[in-house]
Amino acid sequence: METLNGSRRSVETALIERCWKDPEFKRQVVSDPKGMFERHTGKKLPANTNIFIHEEDANTLHFSIPPSPSNVAELSDADLEKVAGGTDLFVATMLSALVTVLGTAAGAELGGSSPPW
Repeated sequence: METLNGSRRSVETALIERCWKDPEFKRQVVSDPKGMFERHTGKKLPANTNIFIHEEDANTLHFSIPPSPSNVAELSDADLEKVAGGTDLFVATMLSALVTVLGTAAGAELGGSSPPW
């Protein structure tokens, strides 16, 4: 499972970076995420696999809650941390996004365009 999570994070990071740099690639990913994944990895996904792309802006945050492991009652805290994977990165990203949103809102309230700090 850790290998899959590690691979998933690598794919997500590469996908985001390329979308930021290549608007045409981003358009194709948004319009056909499963097809783009299959073309770029050379692997066919099962027919029942769905991929959803959500594009955030400064005022929107998307959270994804993965399915819980079947043996969640038997896992230690350390095991749960491994399964959750990326929690530290997720928290840092969310805090950064929240600071940006709050800074933008504070700047607007104060009549400025940048955060007061």
